Amino acid sequence: MGFLPGVGSFEMLIVGIIALLLFGKNLPSVAKNLGKSFGEFKKGVSGFQEEMRSASREVEKTVSYTPPTMKSTAEDRPKVEASEATADDDFAAPRFDVS
Repeated sequence: MGFLPGVGSFEMLIVGIIALLLFGKNLPSVAKNLGKSFGEFKKGVSGFQEEMRSASREVEKTVSYTPPTMKSTAEDRPKVEASEATADDDFAAPRFDVS
């Protein structure tokens, strides 16, 4: 079966027999309602996907991103005066005294 990978014809036969035992005469109406529900679900998912695509297109219009073409150089970095540099600018791992 193409729409459910990993489910063979024997498994589908077992599911069909169980459905027939559970629903009996009501099986056609249950199948009809299940089909309608599945159709509504697909419409909802499609609408959600379209909203996400639309929002993505809007963001793409407002944001311009140019990926870097080369590594950052000292010229590209902002200049920091010596008076602006503080002890917080040191990025070192913490040291632990082990005795």
